[in-house]
Amino acid sequence: MDDLETPYSRRIARTTSIDEARHSMRDLYGTTLALVADPPADFRYEAAAVAHDGFSAATLRFGGSCRSGTESFPDLVVAHAAAGRHRWRAGRESGPGSVPFLVPPGRDLRVEFSGLHIRTLRIDGDTVRRTAQALTGAESAPLRYDGINGDSRHHALMIESLRFVEATLIADPSLRDAPLVRAQIINQTMTSVLAAFPIVDLTAPRPTATSRAVRRAISHMEQHLQDPISIADIAIAAGVSTRALQSAFQRQFEMTPSHYLRRMRLRAAHEELRTATDARVAVRDVARRWGFVHAGRFAQLYADQYGERPSETLRR
Repeated sequence: MDDLETPYSRRIARTTSIDEARHSMRDLYGTTLALVADPPADFRYEAAAVAHDGFSAATLRFGGSCRSGTESFPDLVVAHAAAGRHRWRAGRESGPGSVPFLVPPGRDLRVEFSGLHIRTLRIDGDTVRRTAQALTGAESAPLRYDGINGDSRHHALMIESLRFVEATLIADPSLRDAPLVRAQIINQTMTSVLAAFPIVDLTAPRPTATSRAVRRAISHMEQHLQDPISIADIAIAAGVSTRALQSAFQRQFEMTPSHYLRRMRLRAAHEELRTATDARVAVRDVARRWGFVHAGRFAQLYADQYGERPSETLRR
């Protein structure tokens, strides 16, 4: 197994040993979790996880009926039981795992489940605060955790985000090994978490982005074009919220910052294909290097912009 503390790592575990499962769960969540199976003979455990820079995602499967829990997590945890029976209690809140739920850092957790397939996210405090800053434009937006599950919303969005993370970052090495693609998936997932669980007030008034802020944003894009930056990173560099930045780009360019950045990366991909001299260069690899997940979508965007398919540019 890889070390989860490296910038990017992956873990896989499969066992019928309760002790080995406990060890795996401790590594995944950074805390000791109790685990009891009844009967032990029916117990099975499978886990697959990826971690990167304050964010980790895992999918776990348990055979048999189990009880588990911990006195506290060091980080925020979001979970959803995709299949099986699951009940949880965290502090004063409780509910079924069939609805996405959030366990705040420092909060105790008790769960009972059987035949379980569960998807989880583990997010450290700095990552949560940075995402909140980008969405609100405030350097120290207050975070609220009390009663957070009772106020949760957009359950379908959170369920789909967790499913998408499992199908991409966890299951597909070609996607998780592409830094720009990996960053896009993580950033989209973080936004979904704050949309589903109102730990920060996204309705508070935000400052308007000036033309100077837009120039700062474009400069940041240019300087970090091949780095896994997000719109959140760009908004923080510009000194405004993501919403204010979105509005400013719409006014000035009639497109979002995401579209502007995509256009810049499309231009970079075009230049790489146009000047390629190595016969081993593949359009798919170039597309993913510049943050385009789907080869077909990349080809369409490319053709719309340059009047030919990327493979035609490469052959010339």
